[in-house]
Amino acid sequence: TAPGLATANQGMDVVTYTGNGGTNNVAGLSFQPDFVWLKRRNLAASHNLFDSVRGATKFLGADGTNGEQTGSDRLTAFGSNGFTLGSNAEVNNNNDTYVAWCWKAGGAAVSNTDGTITSQVSASTDYGFSVTSYTGNNTAGATVGHGLGSAVKFLIVKSRGQSGQYWHVWHSSLANNEYIYLNA
Repeated sequence: TAPGLATANQGMDVVTYTGNGGTNNVAGLSFQPDFVWLKRRNLAASHNLFDSVRGATKFLGADGTNGEQTGSDRLTAFGSNGFTLGSNAEVNNNNDTYVAWCWKAGGAAVSNTDGTITSQVSASTDYGFSVTSYTGNNTAGATVGHGLGSAVKFLIVKSRGQSGQYWHVWHSSLANNEYIYLNA
């Protein structure tokens, strides 16, 4: 592939699987994912989001306002072409069906000092996708480096340390001081 040219199923892919209630190695991707969004399909359950920057067992629920949680029985490892799950019913109940939307960023996180706040970043300039973690400093106008080398066009931010906080979403079609919420 020529530099800067994305290839199908290399930067984002979807895999469906059936839970087994124990350890489940889900494979079939053409890359090691850095961000995995899991959802049970046949019954109501929360959306579980995992990324390689925070670590495999750390997750956020996309359909709620809880802060970051740790679940050693959910996604337990990122693999070369998928991920490994524990026995938690939201991600791996026996005979239930699931979908995983998976993105490739840049692998292991690196320190980024491009903004006024140092961040930990896994970024792919080829696919225009970045997972960034930072600790806010409560300063108006603070900036955070994302590792993409160009202006962000779509941004989702979630406080990991506080429950009761909505997901803030911004897109380039909005003004810089406008955003929308994702909420349950």
